[in-house]
Amino acid sequence: MARLPFVERADIPEELQYVWDRNTTDGALPNIFRTMANNPILWRAYLRLGNALWTHSGLDVATRELAILRTAILHHSLYEWHQHVHIGRRAGLSDGRILALHHWRASDAFTGPERALLEYVDALAASDHPSDEAHTALAEHFDSSTVVGINLLIGYYGMTARFLGGFEVETEGPFVGWQLQG
Repeated sequence: MARLPFVERADIPEELQYVWDRNTTDGALPNIFRTMANNPILWRAYLRLGNALWTHSGLDVATRELAILRTAILHHSLYEWHQHVHIGRRAGLSDGRILALHHWRASDAFTGPERALLEYVDALAASDHPSDEAHTALAEHFDSSTVVGINLLIGYYGMTARFLGGFEVETEGPFVGWQLQG
């Protein structure tokens, strides 16, 4: 059960209700945003950073989703996994590739650049000081601007996982399952 109330549109200041309107789908606002809207100024700032990372990280949509999904696994974030399985599928990721993220090192489903990215995701989740080897491998496949985008993207979704877990935010529908059985 969520630890904070879900905010309604009328609960946020009128000058910020546009944030609500821009983030609804079929009139519904995701639970993560209904929780974040308890502090609408920070919610708006969170969305602005997220939008910048989605559009300017230097990664294509499918590769971005691989990084986010791997981050969700490492942080045991059910909500993040659930949401980004759907987004990843829309980006063209097969269920096989999504599932392979659980044991990506033993899989042949990923390219060299994707493997370097996943190694970096793992290294950054394990330590705030990823190894020189992980950084060097990433830098061999991505330019400096994209390396910055990757680092910030991973950090953003690690922070998001902590937010979701800290407030026990539940998925909007039945959980897809870690093995996509749902």
